[in-house]
Amino acid sequence: MLPLMSWHMEEIEDNALRLLCVDGLGGATLTSLVEQAGGVNEAGDAVFLGLAQDWLPEGACDMVRDRMQRIEVDPARWSAEAVEAKLVLVTDDDFPRHLSPLPACPSALWYQGNLDAINLASVGVVGSRRCSAYGLEQAELFSKEIVSSDLTIISGGARGVDAAAHRGALENGGRTAVVLGSGLSVLYPPEHKHLFKEIVSQGGIVISEFPCHRPPRPAYFPRRNRIVSGLSSVILVVEAARRSGALITARIAVEEHGRQAFAIPGRLGDVTSAGCVQTIRDGWVGIAICPEDIIEEAVQAWGLLAGVNNF
Repeated sequence: MLPLMSWHMEEIEDNALRLLCVDGLGGATLTSLVEQAGGVNEAGDAVFLGLAQDWLPEGACDMVRDRMQRIEVDPARWSAEAVEAKLVLVTDDDFPRHLSPLPACPSALWYQGNLDAINLASVGVVGSRRCSAYGLEQAELFSKEIVSSDLTIISGGARGVDAAAHRGALENGGRTAVVLGSGLSVLYPPEHKHLFKEIVSQGGIVISEFPCHRPPRPAYFPRRNRIVSGLSSVILVVEAARRSGALITARIAVEEHGRQAFAIPGRLGDVTSAGCVQTIRDGWVGIAICPEDIIEEAVQAWGLLAGVNNF
């Protein structure tokens, strides 16, 4: 890894910005380019000028270069400057070390707020957008207790369980991190603008792998969910139907990221809790009865991750 700090937009030259805006550019690809070129600005110039053919598998450099040539750099720069976004690259020392080794790690994260908030023990809280009053109550209750133990709440900023988890953390003076499925200047959902602002002002962070001017798209939310999982020491599913993005996030955490997942049992017969009940019955998630169980597991998991990644 190169010993770099997080970047301000004026430090990123046009071709480097084009490179970082290539959709789906993976962390491994950017790492290879930066190491070969000696820096991200140098890598952007080398690819754009066709000088990086030997640094990537055959055809990959031409594909990336073609995509770079179609990117309008000014909207990307202006949108980031408008919201005072910073950028942390996978090659930077302060990129989340527990995220960088994982499959499909993004090349960069755009963010507002405190980057340290996602380099600490954490619990990813996920669940239904159309949740019940019980789901909202449990998301807030668990989040309040989790942050009281100095853990960060990670969630996706969506309506329903996500928002309740973020608010629970804030109400108890804790840190929380929002992972967006859109760019930082196109916040989604838009009615959570003030919630996101409060999160940043209270020492949390709002992050996205997408350039700041990128609007939300359906294909972006599974990618957002992978980052929620990757940043989390453990995952807690508060309320979820049988087919839900929350359960997909939990499955990714368990099967791809090696994390432990828990689910809160709901009332039998409730559609909004059917997914949680089924996963507990199937045995691939633990049952969450009280916040203390989650907190203990998250602290232990973080200790293992820290050891593996040499914190």
